[in-house]
Amino acid sequence: MYTKQEASAIRQQFWTTLGQYLSPIPSATGSKVNWINYKTGIKNIHFKMDADKDGAIIRIEIRGEEAKIELIYNLFVSLQKQFNSFFTNEFTWQKETFDEHNKPLGCIYHVSENLNVFKKEDWPDLISFFKNNITSLDAFWAEHKEIFEMNI
Repeated sequence: MYTKQEASAIRQQFWTTLGQYLSPIPSATGSKVNWINYKTGIKNIHFKMDADKDGAIIRIEIRGEEAKIELIYNLFVSLQKQFNSFFTNEFTWQKETFDEHNKPLGCIYHVSENLNVFKKEDWPDLISFFKNNITSLDAFWAEHKEIFEMNI
């Protein structure tokens, strides 16, 4: 196993590698984007990516007061057919869950199991997983962000 420092260094190296791979790819609107720290432009909506020894996850986190979470989640649900058209895989939809600090959030996510960020031979599959999903999220967001802006 790895020490905390070694594990941290491997994770940092992976995210740096992923960032370098994604950096030349423009957003759906043609602008430059920081894919690793993707900004939705809406305070309560966050696109997140994570990887560990058990797999990778890409998710939309909806944060804020419970009424705000419900409003935003329901907007996503109203666009679920359009959302699904951007992806080749199924996402899991959770209207009510909690983060590591026991704060409520809504979450829409997709997991790829059996990938390990600590195995460099898994990195091409991890990079492909994140690239395909974050660029698809971006394309969905480019088409539908205005709906959220008008209704939140």
